[in-house]
Amino acid sequence: MRRYVLTIGLLLVLAGVIVLDQGVQLLTPVAEAFGLVSRVQTERSLIGPTLLTVPASNYTFLSADLKGGVEVKGSLQVVDAREAALYVMNEGNFTLWRTGRPSMVILAKPVAISYNFTITPQTTGTYYFVFDNQDATRRTVIFNLSVLESAVRLNPLVGYAGYELLTLGFVLTIIGIKTGKKREPRLLVQKGLKCKFCGAELEGDQMFCEKCGRAQK
Repeated sequence: MRRYVLTIGLLLVLAGVIVLDQGVQLLTPVAEAFGLVSRVQTERSLIGPTLLTVPASNYTFLSADLKGGVEVKGSLQVVDAREAALYVMNEGNFTLWRTGRPSMVILAKPVAISYNFTITPQTTGTYYFVFDNQDATRRTVIFNLSVLESAVRLNPLVGYAGYELLTLGFVLTIIGIKTGKKREPRLLVQKGLKCKFCGAELEGDQMFCEKCGRAQK
């Protein structure tokens, strides 16, 4: 039993050191199994609110590096309630579009005044957000873009797991060490022996009765 307690204690101490060194995220799979994990969606800005002027019968653009499979959302507001077009395309198609050749777009909004959108690129790369103005007067647009990410939030109990494992490990280790100390044998005094002749009580291996003086063996 002592060996098992000592072994478990040392293993817990080692586990505590690893968790403190690597971070509690190491325990995420275990925490998920016990329902101690919650997932929340966070929003991180890629392009803050930006004011752009689109020349008459021309276009302007912004670019951003996006990750494949990660959802992004954005908004377009055309000042003075005048319409403009919004196109979203990857780098290769943007090059084709600029030279007037056929191209594919991820998102097309030919007429937009106030527009909110979400897209999920299939591949990682640079993407272009094109603001096209086919009118004879310039346009002023306000644009912003952010990425939606799923974050893992651990229960506070898991957050201190490294210290908890260390504490429990030290306690079990100390218990294992202490229970392993050898105890000094006790000298047992045999009681209940009586003199064969007079019936007086004897102590231990007493050979002569103190009362009658006779030998017991």
